Amino acid sequence: MKKRQLSIIIPCYNVEKYIISCLNSIKKQLNNIEYEIILINDKSTDNSIKVIKKYLKDSKMNIKLLENEENKGAGYSRNRALKETQYNYISFIDADDYLDDNFYSEMFEKLENDKADVVVSDFNIIYEDGAPSVIASGCEGKINKINMINTGFAASPCNKIIRKELLLKFPFAEGIMNEDIASIIAILVNAKKVTYTTKTRYNYIQHSTSMQNSKLSMQRFDIFRSIDILKKRIKNDKDYQKYMDAISFQQLFLFFIYVIPREKNFFKRWKFLKLFRKMAKDYNLIENQYAKENLKRRGKKAKFYYTLIFNLNNKGLSFLTSLIMSTFNIYHNLKHNSFLSKKLSVIKQNITLEDLIKLAKKQASMKEESIKVSVVIPNYNYEKFMYHRLYSILNQDYKLYEIIILDDCSSDNSRELIDDLVNKLQTYIKITKNYNKTNSGTAFKQWKKGFDLVKGDYVWIAEADDYCEKNMISSLVNTIKKDKDIVLSYVDTSFINSIGVRQLKTIKPEIDIQKSGHWDKDFINNGLDEIKDYAFLNCTIANVSSCLIKNKDYSKILDECGNYKQAGDWLFYVSVMKQGKISFINKPLNYYRVHGNNVSSVMKKEKHLQEILKLYKLYIKEFDLTKEHKKLMRNRIEFLKSVWNI
Repeated sequence: MKKRQLSIIIPCYNVEKYIISCLNSIKKQLNNIEYEIILINDKSTDNSIKVIKKYLKDSKMNIKLLENEENKGAGYSRNRALKETQYNYISFIDADDYLDDNFYSEMFEKLENDKADVVVSDFNIIYEDGAPSVIASGCEGKINKINMINTGFAASPCNKIIRKELLLKFPFAEGIMNEDIASIIAILVNAKKVTYTTKTRYNYIQHSTSMQNSKLSMQRFDIFRSIDILKKRIKNDKDYQKYMDAISFQQLFLFFIYVIPREKNFFKRWKFLKLFRKMAKDYNLIENQYAKENLKRRGKKAKFYYTLIFNLNNKGLSFLTSLIMSTFNIYHNLKHNSFLSKKLSVIKQNITLEDLIKLAKKQASMKEESIKVSVVIPNYNYEKFMYHRLYSILNQDYKLYEIIILDDCSSDNSRELIDDLVNKLQTYIKITKNYNKTNSGTAFKQWKKGFDLVKGDYVWIAEADDYCEKNMISSLVNTIKKDKDIVLSYVDTSFINSIGVRQLKTIKPEIDIQKSGHWDKDFINNGLDEIKDYAFLNCTIANVSSCLIKNKDYSKILDECGNYKQAGDWLFYVSVMKQGKISFINKPLNYYRVHGNNVSSVMKKEKHLQEILKLYKLYIKEFDLTKEHKKLMRNRIEFLKSVWNI
């Protein structure tokens, strides 16, 4: 078989913090590729060049370093590097991003199988501020050129491998922003065959200081210059108008409704609106089919607002358009920073003691269930969430056997609140409290205490700051009723912020790191098989609040979990799985609340990595894992080192 050959181009400008992770993510997947890496330092003003040169000295990788005499921008840098390449396929990477472990193997496999000129992947958008990542598709709908072009990242060269001759024919525009529109979209149109894979992703780091997230300036209107170049490059294509409709929608219409309104200064925005109208007059955006379809899918208010501002600006009423945008911005800020944001929350608002008593009475009226579910609520300084948590528990459409609230020496007013709630609710339901005299220092001691105290058949450890849908427990129990050997049953999890607004719809992309599709449907699986196929590599359960766990003596294992600061929950879940069967419900019925500072320190990351290595050694020994398992583990460690910059 002919060896795969690849030239990898990486423009570098002020990336001293990121370039090592980027290069390490490439390094681990080049074993079966004849490659070259070309770095272009675009006159960085930080220590990028120092960091790069040290890496070159220590690394045995085939890397060539070019240096621009002055800052020329990404378009010039890519074109310059392209002239230095020796191989027929080109990969571009931005120096602050990184690749999935299987990026090149999957991309080449698809490229070769489909005999294509270009292969496209999805994006994994990772926010530097710790917000949940988002998957952006490289192709919307049926796989064809139009659906690839009609995505927000069609112009990016980074989620693609491209035949060199196309890049030489359609080089990047130089000296302007959005230089890739003129090149990459022209290549997609003119390539004989373009293909697409969902089996790998390009990891795109979003910085708040990046050019695309910066303040609106005249430079952003370079997008029109780039599209003008593109039009000349695709004008002879039989589907020219179809492509231009998709391009003008993605690049211009969405620029109008999303980018221009970000300008806070009324008069600057007015100037930009007038300029946009002048430059966009030849594109007939008001009749654009994709714009019309986009507006149809929106709610009534959003559809009215976007249609109004577009029509007004198109008629030359830019001052009024800017005024309406200012009014909307005020409303939007209120909506997301005040009581109005509660309308977006998945959590019931304004819960009162009377609401809880009403639900407790309803629980009391339900008939006894054959499978008894005990609820343990571990609490530490979550006074402000206690009403929400109890509401979501008492609102279950399944009769709960008992509720035990644990407090680990909270320093807020949790205990006063718990005292009052237990006193008021115990008239109707079996609810008790248990307080520690000193802080336990670990959640697992609280879990252990919960299992020691409960009498039910299954235990729900409902963390005090989480929330859930009313049918979560009944759904889990219905699965358990199908197979008496199930020791752990769990549901999909959504992430919510401190006020209950959904931040991440599903946890499945985060736990399915092998991209197996295993969690795309309900399942019941043998616990040992689950471990050997999936849970040996990473923790596949996001949140203990999403689980029902068979009531057994887990004292020894929970004591051992207490020795872990980051990965103890993973050890616990695996220890439970191996005792029977496991089931999963493919519905996000559990809500995990993300609040506070979620960005781990380097020290925590290093500790976490050491704990993962410790668990890997344990799993290899206990479950008699194969060479393939060990290879996946090694790849995972290298990936985490790269991502965590360790």
